[in-house]
Amino acid sequence: MRKTIEQERANFCIEKVKNIPSNERKKYKTHARSLPSFIISNGLIPTLAFYKKEERKPVYDTINEWLKKKGFVRNDALEELVNTNFQNLRLATTEVLAIANWLKRIVEAEIGEE
Repeated sequence: MRKTIEQERANFCIEKVKNIPSNERKKYKTHARSLPSFIISNGLIPTLAFYKKEERKPVYDTINEWLKKKGFVRNDALEELVNTNFQNLRLATTEVLAIANWLKRIVEAEIGEE
């Protein structure tokens, strides 16, 4: 059965959120919820650099894994997107914004006010 890209994104986010250790869930939710607005206000590359830091790294890893799965990058999103052309960066930004919005929805639905 083929799925739409929206179903793929939602399913990917659900699986990722399910596998977050319980002691990390609240922090992950906080960082995932602010991701879309960070991208819109700062751009993709500055956002990835900010999220690659220790506390936000689990959210970065989720985005990085999605970009690898969809063929935008081979290894590290930040390193590769810094060196890509404008067209690829624009496409990657659109894709990350889409997955970030799904991630935000899923953490709000799946992670309570623990």
